[in-house]
Parts: sequence; structure tokens; C-alpha cells
Amino acid sequence: MQHRLPLQALLVVLLLGLYWLYGTRNAPHPAPQPAFQPASQPAPQLQVLPWQHAKFASRMTTKLHLPYEEFGGVLEQSENDPREHRLIRLPNNLVAVCTRDPDATTAAAVLSVNVGHFVNPPELPGLAHFLEHMLFMGSEKYPGENEYTQFLTNNSGSHNAYTSDTQTTYFFDIPNGALEGALDRFSRFFIDPLLAPGAIDREVHAVDSEYKGNLRHDGWRIQHLLAALSDQSHPYSHFKIGSLETLRDAARERGLDLREEVARLHKQYYSADIMKLSIVGNYSMDQLVEWAVSKFADVASKGVTKPQHAGHPMGSGMLGKAVHFETVGDHIVMNVLFALPELKAMYATKPLHYIMSLLQRDGPGSLRAYLKAKGWLAYIHGHPGDSDYDGFNMLPIGIGLTPTGLEHYEDVLRALFAYLQMLAHHGPQQWIHDERRVISDLEFKHFEKPGSLEWAEFLASEGHNEYMAPEHFLTKDGLVREFDAEAVTAMLRLLNPQNYSVLIGAQKHSTVRCDRQEKYFGTPYHVADLPTELAAGLAVDWRKPYGFHLPARNSFLPQSTAVVTTKAPPAEIAPAPTLLRLTNSTEVWFKQDDQFLEPRGNIRLQIDIPRTSTSALNAVAAKLLDKCIGDVLNRELYAARRAGAWYSFSYAPSSIVMAVDGFSDKLPHLLETLVQQLRSFVVEEHTFNTSLAALKQDHQNTRYMQPYQQLNGRLSGELNYVPVAPLSALEEAAGRVTIGDVQALADSVFDQAYTTMLVAGNFDESDALAAAARVADIMGARPMPSYLRAPPRTVDIEPGHYLRRERAQDEGSPNSAVLSTIYLGPTSSMKERMVATLLGRIVGEPFFDQLRTKEQLGYAVKASNSGFRNGREALKLLVQGEANPEYLTQRVDEFLRSFRQYLVEYSAADFATLVDAVVSGKLEKLKTVSDEAKLFWAYIQGGRYDFDRVSREVACLRGLGKEDLLEAWDRYVDPATAAQHTRVDSHLWSAAAGYPADADLEAYPAATVALLGCLESEGLAGVGLAELDRFVQTTSLAGGLAPALEELRALYTGQLAASTTADLPLDRIAADGSRIGTALEMALAAAGGAARPGRSAATNFANIGMRRTPDGKWIIHDVDAFKATQRLHGLAVPAIKLVPKHAA
Repeated sequence: MQHRLPLQALLVVLLLGLYWLYGTRNAPHPAPQPAFQPASQPAPQLQVLPWQHAKFASRMTTKLHLPYEEFGGVLEQSENDPREHRLIRLPNNLVAVCTRDPDATTAAAVLSVNVGHFVNPPELPGLAHFLEHMLFMGSEKYPGENEYTQFLTNNSGSHNAYTSDTQTTYFFDIPNGALEGALDRFSRFFIDPLLAPGAIDREVHAVDSEYKGNLRHDGWRIQHLLAALSDQSHPYSHFKIGSLETLRDAARERGLDLREEVARLHKQYYSADIMKLSIVGNYSMDQLVEWAVSKFADVASKGVTKPQHAGHPMGSGMLGKAVHFETVGDHIVMNVLFALPELKAMYATKPLHYIMSLLQRDGPGSLRAYLKAKGWLAYIHGHPGDSDYDGFNMLPIGIGLTPTGLEHYEDVLRALFAYLQMLAHHGPQQWIHDERRVISDLEFKHFEKPGSLEWAEFLASEGHNEYMAPEHFLTKDGLVREFDAEAVTAMLRLLNPQNYSVLIGAQKHSTVRCDRQEKYFGTPYHVADLPTELAAGLAVDWRKPYGFHLPARNSFLPQSTAVVTTKAPPAEIAPAPTLLRLTNSTEVWFKQDDQFLEPRGNIRLQIDIPRTSTSALNAVAAKLLDKCIGDVLNRELYAARRAGAWYSFSYAPSSIVMAVDGFSDKLPHLLETLVQQLRSFVVEEHTFNTSLAALKQDHQNTRYMQPYQQLNGRLSGELNYVPVAPLSALEEAAGRVTIGDVQALADSVFDQAYTTMLVAGNFDESDALAAAARVADIMGARPMPSYLRAPPRTVDIEPGHYLRRERAQDEGSPNSAVLSTIYLGPTSSMKERMVATLLGRIVGEPFFDQLRTKEQLGYAVKASNSGFRNGREALKLLVQGEANPEYLTQRVDEFLRSFRQYLVEYSAADFATLVDAVVSGKLEKLKTVSDEAKLFWAYIQGGRYDFDRVSREVACLRGLGKEDLLEAWDRYVDPATAAQHTRVDSHLWSAAAGYPADADLEAYPAATVALLGCLESEGLAGVGLAELDRFVQTTSLAGGLAPALEELRALYTGQLAASTTADLPLDRIAADGSRIGTALEMALAAAGGAARPGRSAATNFANIGMRRTPDGKWIIHDVDAFKATQRLHGLAVPAIKLVPKHAA
């Protein structure tokens, strides 16, 4: 049954405020109306769908004969969905949906509880998020703190959880064979969690690390700024993440036991009545239902525990306000926020989706085109309300501004309201709805099966809408269903200048002083009333000067969805694409869909442009060409996106890559359009200026990314690949690039070119050849000799131990980070790649458990394997936290020293389980034409053309034993035994951690530097490295750590006696409560020879300005100079002989 908002409820919606009536066709400028005050208005009385009266029939499970109820109606399901679904309700009122997917090799489960941040007690902000962390710390049935996570890791599974305002969602995926064991452990989160007292302090620190890791994240800052501005009696105003101050310290101040409080929250709110469970696997449906009932029926039913909150958070402190705030990143954003009523009952009509599809469109007559032409706009995006909220909603419209746009933000607002006025003037259009429905119906009819976890999460997390008919549980609000013109009109009337607030964020504001500071994230901001001319007195005419109008009818809508082939038997599915043509100017690959039988396609085209990698200036010009032409393509081809087609135009080192994807009918034409746009492209000045400003912002924001992201991205790329210009060189080039440089590059792209093309999906061979021929005709390029092609190469770093370090530019971030990259072998053979894969899986959980869970070094802690393009494999160990990078690296070293024994003790059964899990993941069936094309494209771009890679990897994995991992560990990882030990430690130092001079790193051991950093972070200043090193060299651990700590305290006591400064916190020199004890123990062990130093490179790099530490590390200052001394890995050798089907 379809459920829609009744007309009476719409009238209540209209009464939530007196709206800016845009007027009839004859009266575009209405008279001003009184201010909107949503908090004082009654909420609409909507009819909740009575699920208890829906078609649920009593059933019994087949094995244990346990009772449950099964929905007896017809679930709305695509005819192209091969899976089986069953919607059930357990005796405790927990609603579950089981999906049987016979082709899935990976199973998944998700449980979503319909409470989140909104149930935080005012005295303990962040408690709901803290509870999410604590549920992982064991249960009565499985008391081990990492029992659940270790089980998943041993079986090659993954897990996570997240808390939102109104939901807390837990999930995992795992190979099918381990599903029951995972479900049994997972279910105990909600039945008998231990909330282990011994884990309370550690997990509070983990929450605090997560909070501090997000302190400089503008998204979180905006979210909490909105909370600060909202009605403080509404739970929307709550601090969400939690911290040491709001949890541990607040509990102590109030005499509360934090463990009891988190247990109370679980007991009060975690009720089966507000839980949705989803399980996906390849077992029989009866088995999946059996597990759902038997393992989750014991979750306590406590009634509907989700609290109801009166009023609207957009009270007088937010509504009608202009808020300026300072951002961390170099970007300018304007968030326009409208107050709305609850929208959950409108899921079938979705009036805001209709409006937002027009607000965000590009092309002639659009808001985006007008603002772009003015040079004011970077982007527009918005989300049509959050369906999770009860009793209220808000519509955020995000408008990215250029510096000029910031100066004209009032004009941007006027343009926004003028566009809304145009929509109201024309009224809702049935044909626009019909176009949207055509694509929605096509997508539904030709449904592409998502992954197990993605599907399970969609079903559970989106399943809390009590107005939703059970028949729609599989589709929810994902379809365009009914056209409700009255509902669209009602929403348009709410989007008026008396019912909004605006937030304007930039690093600097020239017209206002940000005189307030948000409590938890420290965001500076300023609040003022919106001027009358932007509120009740706003008068605009959508006709002039804007020229807004509705879009033209969409010419990209598919005309044919015929499928050109028949399904092949599994044994006859082509394992690789066919090489149709190979010349000195092109290679054309083709793979006809023979397993999905859908009218979809994917075409990819790479154009080699070696000149873009010859200098930083050329690289910048290429990036600007990418941005400039992307801006034009978005304007010209927006209709294609609305018609279910996807395209991309992107710059990669030495090449431009284009791709189109979607319904196959229009894809060749779409690709031709992309190529033609590039062929005839003329750079417009305003587009160049906007793109250059955006590129400079990109460069700046790269330095403001999370430290671990910078290490794993920019710094790793700069070191391991050529040609890659460092960020500093790109920034310098962006300061001198001209529009002429970009135009010259655009004009020369097709002078000489080599193209690689893949046509995959619902095409026949003649389609592929014709598409390639048309592209070649448009390009008109001369062939490019092979010696001119310059694909990226991987640096073959000489064995040894290296250190690269930088200061973090974001001085407000408390976090430093380290990334230790240990290269596994001089080359990457199949065996080494598979050994690296297994090592990465085995190391991950113990590394996380030791450094994050036990030592609480930070929130971002990860160990994994990684491969470099045509190079070798590596083991990467990443830690981000508040401790100084030398200390973090010392803890990584300590973990590595002890891990070999873990490998020795790793059981044969666990190793066999791990191999089976990895094999299962590799044999996961491809789900879509796009997945298949992406896989083949990776093999083609890599130059190996090893289309049988998966089968060879599986055979290799099944031939490995634990001794192969130990051999690799001893050969490459352990510096004491590995002659080929090659390791790079990358450090990013926060301002709070200080930054040792190169001379200090050259003179003193890293463990001593780490100790000093720990002391100084605790406020213990006055002792320098020289004095501390003398202390370390003359102190012994023979009597244990406690006497050594006393001697260290005496050293600082003497310093205090000789100083006139304030008291030093000598109590921080303790074995417990700080890292000082650990750091002292490591320093004394290193001085006594207990810690093995790294293996230094044989080459003396002093003549290129590098320094060597006492631990044997060479410090890399100039990355380019260092790379110039290293060999490069050769290009890949094809695994097959390339013989085209057709002669040139």
C-alpha cells in the first residue's frame, strides 16, 4: 500500500508559518508578512502507519521451532533482483529483513537502533557515542575485549559503527562460512554487553582522540556551530562526540560512576522495539531466518523508548540570522538553512526532491549558470531534508562561493530567492516529475545489485520511518512514485525569506569581526539579524536581470533498452576483453556483456599527454584545463547526468582520462561530446579565474587535511613516484600560470596522441569499432612514437632506513602522525604480493589492539599492506595522535620487535581460515558491468594485461604456508636479519609537539628525542637534549623503572630549584598516568643496547645535504634530490602477447 500525507496535514504544514507568497502569475511581488516562528507552532498531527494491522502471519523456525511473524504482503522488488527477501518481526518486536543472495561470497549484518546523540544526558554530552564504543568490549557470552574484532579479522571480515542524532548503527561483513559465528558474537552487543570496567578509561580516551582528531574538521565545526545557535532546550543543541572533559571529568564532578551511566543508557534506550536488523548471506532463507530469530529474540523489549521532542531547533537564536564564522580550510561556503516540519510521511511524494533537482541543475536559465557567469559560484549542493528527524526538519542548501562571491553574498541570496520565485510562478510541472520517474523506473527495472554490506546497511539504517508501508521496506524512498503538486507548492511556500538563516564561512572576513567562540570546537563566529531587505522586505523579479526559466526537455533520456546478447553459461563467460585494434596511435579493447544482460555500458578513454609531466607549470596547466573544461561540461551535459548517465573528465600524471557510464543507448554520443569539447575548447577568462582560485584552495587545503591523510597521500606519492612535482612546486607554479598556458595545452593535446580505449557492456563489436573511429576522427591527431610516452614510474628505494618529516601547517591541530613504510622485496612477484596481503591482514588487528585500544596513542591507527604501481609491495603502519612523532615511531618499533613471536604462535588452523577468507574475497562475483569494466581497465592501465590475475592469485595463496610469512618477515621487516631491509618513516609534526632541529636528530638518539617531547608535552620544560641525553647515558634500568623515574624527578627538581619560573608538574613523572614512564624505559633500553637500531643505507648521502641519525636513519630533506639518486622500477611486461583481432 502506498501511504501519502493527507491534505489535512498539508494544511497544518502551511500553518507552521505565514509564508512569502510569491504571488500569482500577475503579481510577482507580494506584501511583507509577519516573521516565521516555528517553535511556537503545533507540530502536524500525522497518522502513523499501523504495522500491527499489516499482513504479518505467525510462523515457526524450521529447526528450533521458535516463533516469529512474517510479512505476508508483496514486497516491492525489481524484476531484475535475483535475490530472495523476507521481512519478519520477532516476538520482542525487533523487525528484521533477511536477504538470500546465492551468488554472494561475502555475508553482512547491520543492526540500527533508533536513538543517538539526542538521548545524551545534558550532564554527560557524548554518552551515546561512548556507549557505541563500549559495546565492542566483550559480552557475558564472549568476555574477551577483542573477541568480536579478532574473530572478524581472523576470518578476513571488517566492522564499524557510527552514531548520528537519531540512530546508532553497527555493522560487519565477513565471508559466508563465518556468518553464524559473527552473528552470535554481534547479537550479544544488545543482550548482555559487559561494558567492561577495565575498558572505561581507555575508551574514554579513544572518544577523546576522535574528538580531538576532528577539532579542525570544518564539517564538524559547522555542525556544532548550528547546535550552539539552536534552541538550547532542544537535543539538537547537544555536543555529540564526547571528550574527557564531558565524560570522565563531568562524571567525577557530579559523583557519578561512568560505567553505571553508560549501562543505564543501554538499559533505558536499547530496546528491541526500536531496532532494525538486516542479514545478507548465501544460506537458505530458512537458515537466515533461524539465525535472526534464535540470536536476536533475547534482545529485551522495553516498549518504544525513542523520546519525542517538542518544538523546532531553529528558534530565535538561529532563525532570521546571518552568521559569519571562520573556517580552518581555505574555502568559502554559504549554508542557507530553511526551517521545515517533519517530512517522514512524505516519503512517497518527496516534494523536496523535486525542488532540489531543479535548484541544483545546470544549463541555460539555471541558478547555477547565472552565478557561474557572474564568477560568484564554486558549487551548489544540498540534501532534501533528513528523514530521520521526528517533529521537525531542515533544508540545508550549500553554496560554495568564490572570493568575489563572498563580496556579493547578498546578491547570491537574492538570486536564490528569485529562482525559487520562478519555480513558484510556474508551479509544479507534471512533465518534470515524469522525466524523473522515467529514469527512476529504468533504474529500478534494471536494478544493479549492490554489495552485501551496502545493501544490509541501506535496509537497516533507512528502515526506521514509521510512516513507511511494509511493502516498501526494500525500496523505501528510493523511487520516484506519486506526483503531489500540492505538496510541492507547500514546500515552495516554506522556502521564503522569513523562514531561513544563513551561515557564511571563510578563513577571513573583511566586513565583520567574529566576536564569539563556539564552546567545543572553538569556531570564531558573529551573529547578526538578517537585514530587512534580505528578509521580510526582500523584493526580487525572477525575470530580470536573472533570466531564469525551467529546463528544456531532456534529450539524453534513453530511447532503447534492448539487450544485444544472451547470457552465457558460467563456463563460457569471456574472462578478458578482446583487443580489437593496436596501432602506433591507439589500442581498442572490447568486452561484450555476457553475464549481466542489462542495457548498460561503460566506455573509458585515456589520452597520453607526456608534456604535462615535464614541469610543475605544465602539471598545473593540466589541472586547470581539467577544472575549466569540467565547468563547461557540467553546464552543457547536466541533462545527461539527470538521464542516468555518468561521465568524468580528469587529469592524471601524463594523461587525460575520460569515462562514460550508464544506459548504453546514448553513451557513444556522450563520449564523442566530451572529446569534441576538448578538441574545440576555448578557455574563458572568468572560468580560468574561478578555476585558478579553486586550484589554489585545493593546494592550501591539502596542507589542512588530517595528518594521516597527508602522509598516506601527498607525502607518499611525492616520494615513491616520478614524475610527481612536490606540492611546494605546484603552489609556486600556480602563482605564475596564465590563461595562455592553459589554452596552449588545450590546443596541443591532439598534436600527437596515443589513446587507450575500453568499450564494455551492452554493445557489439561494430559499436566499439565505430565509437573508436569517431573518436579518432574528432581528435585528428598524429601518432605518438612509443619513446615519447612517459607513464609514471615507481622509485626503487635503496635498502636502508630513512626519515622524512614536515611541520603541519594547521597550527590549531593537536595531532601529529607517523607512517612507517616497510618495503617487501626489491620487486613485486606474485608470491610477494600474496604474502604481503596475508601479512597486512594478520598485523592489522594486533596493531590496532596494542597501539589504539591498550596504549591509546590516537584514534587513527592502522596497519595494512599496499602495492606501488609496477613496483614492490609494502607494509604500512600508521598512527595519528597527540604524542610526538618520535615517540609514536618508537612504539611502532616496539610492536614490530614483539610481533614475530605472534607469527610463530599463529596456529595452522587460523592461517588456513585466513587464506580461505582472502580467497573467498577474491572470488567474489562481479555485480555490474561497471565493476567488470573497472577491473579490466586496471589491468590495461597497469600495462600487465594479466586478465587471469585472480585465478593465479588464488592458486598462489593456496600454496602458501605460515613459513612463507616468517621468511618474508626475517628477510624484509626485521632489521636484525633483513639484508634488504628498506623502510621510510614519514613524520608530520603538530605545532604542539615542537619540531627538533636536524642537528639535534643527528646528535641524539631518537628515543631520547621522544622522551624530551613527552616531558615537554606535560609542561616539564627547562632540561635540554644534551642534559637529558647525559642523564639517559648514565642511568640504568637494572633496578627497575621506579628508581629511574625518581632520578628523573630529581633532575627536574634540581632544575626547578635553579629556576625562577613557575612550579613544574613533577607529579607527571610517573609510571602511570602519562607516557613519560614508557618513554624513559625505551630511552634507557636503547642506551643499554637492548633496542636494535635500523639498518643504514650503504650509500653516503651527506653530499646531497642529508644527515644521518645515531639510529642509522638518513633524513630526506629534498625529495627530488633524493629520488634523483635512486633507480626506477621498469615498466610492466605484458603477461600476454598483444595481437589485435583486426589489422590496422
